[in-house]
Amino acid sequence: MSTPSFGYLPRSSNWTSLRLINIFRVSFAALFFSQSFLPVSPLVTIYNLTLYAWSSFGYLILALLLMLSSWIDRRNFQHQISIQIYIDIIAIILLMHACGGISSGLGMLLIVAIAVTGLLGRDSLATVFASLASVGLLSEYIYSVKLTYYSGNSTQVGLLGAALFATALVTQSLTRNIRRSEDLIQRQKLDVANLSALNSEILQNMQSGVIALDSADQVRHINDTAKNMLLKRFNSYYIGLNVPFSLQAVFPAIYNALLDWKSSPELSISLLTYDKGYNDIQISFHDLHSAAHQGTLIFLDDISQIKHKMQQAKLASLGKLTANIAHEIRNPLAAISHAAELLAENKELPKTDQRLNQIIQQHSSRINNIIEDILQISRGKVTERNHIELNSWISQFLESFCLSGKASKKDFLLQLEPEKLFIEFDKGHLERVLTNLCNNAKIHGNADLPVYIKIYPTQDHSICIEVADQGSGIETQELDKIFEPFYTTSHKGSGLGLYIVSQLCELNDSKIRVESNQFGGASFILCTPNYKQ
Repeated sequence: MSTPSFGYLPRSSNWTSLRLINIFRVSFAALFFSQSFLPVSPLVTIYNLTLYAWSSFGYLILALLLMLSSWIDRRNFQHQISIQIYIDIIAIILLMHACGGISSGLGMLLIVAIAVTGLLGRDSLATVFASLASVGLLSEYIYSVKLTYYSGNSTQVGLLGAALFATALVTQSLTRNIRRSEDLIQRQKLDVANLSALNSEILQNMQSGVIALDSADQVRHINDTAKNMLLKRFNSYYIGLNVPFSLQAVFPAIYNALLDWKSSPELSISLLTYDKGYNDIQISFHDLHSAAHQGTLIFLDDISQIKHKMQQAKLASLGKLTANIAHEIRNPLAAISHAAELLAENKELPKTDQRLNQIIQQHSSRINNIIEDILQISRGKVTERNHIELNSWISQFLESFCLSGKASKKDFLLQLEPEKLFIEFDKGHLERVLTNLCNNAKIHGNADLPVYIKIYPTQDHSICIEVADQGSGIETQELDKIFEPFYTTSHKGSGLGLYIVSQLCELNDSKIRVESNQFGGASFILCTPNYKQ
């Protein structure tokens, strides 16, 4: 068989068929040769024992050699077929001649040889050998017609020749149809393989996580995006599992969301929420119904990415607005402040007017601070994550913070883990966050008691930085409002410091919360994903 042009290898079962035929040939050759040793053969009537014995012996030897060749040499398949059929035709005609010609019935074995050629050889090969066999039969008939033991006639020779041609045509037609079907199957197999590879490539490169389930809720496929997304929120041992595996056993939270969706299909979108350090995952479900497959597709989208893009768009819009507002407000504000300063230089100004002048300067300064804070938010650049080892970084930060004159080292107690903990965070953002939190702790805490800074890992694979003061704490009703913009309990503050802190944490895929601590004060806890070195 010639190699198809569209890229697949021919099947190897032809060599198996050829070996089976060789076993058949050796068996018949041995059977024929064994008849040479019998006084009277029960199978054939031998008229020329010498010719019969040598022909059957030679046929047996060649059959053994042909069988050995098909096992050793896997090249030139068509050449081996041609040689074998040549030998079959010559040996069968010689044996037929030794047994009385066409009337011996051995000529029927030529039909088997032609059928084999039609099934295993090229399209025209069977017709060629049918022609050669017919010529050989006719030559044997002409040569043997004068022999006394020859009892055949030309009609038998003609019928056998016609049978050979009919066999060649029928087997060629069947083989052609079989090969056409094989080609179609191989093409379809190749198309399916290409389509499967294309689908797999698309799934692997999707920005959304994809989990494919079968009808028994077993995970059949999970792409890399889903693995990376879920690795931060679940135990990582599942990465070593081979599909299929149980969704319920490995991802129980997703399985529960799936059950909720099955009970209420109209709720096609769910959220997985995490309290410490991580953003939510949005889950959507889609049924798969086909004749060959039933199951569910689960799409996972990390809302942190959506929030990040929204945050960048919001900052860009806010930047344009605040730049214009700041320009329009600062000019008259500067004039007011300057006029107040000039007015304060008047030594004869009554005390009542001096007090009013102080109020003007104080609130002018507050308005200017508000403008500065808004500009800081609007100028928020895209985060540049750094690989930070917290133990050494936090120590350096405290030294720098104390050198600024805002506090001394005795004002802080640092609690670190013995192991190294790593996070991915913008260093500039982290410094601004902790500076704000430490300033608030010093202002609102007890001046005689230290501020605790604690770093610790949690069970949900996050790292937490806690800044805890020992002041009077925050009222319960104010805890939910503390990160809102312009919310403040101090008439000196702008109400934007903690809002900026929360925005910087979101930009770094982290969360910050506030709660009362065991000292009666307030603890601000920043949680961010853990990244091992």
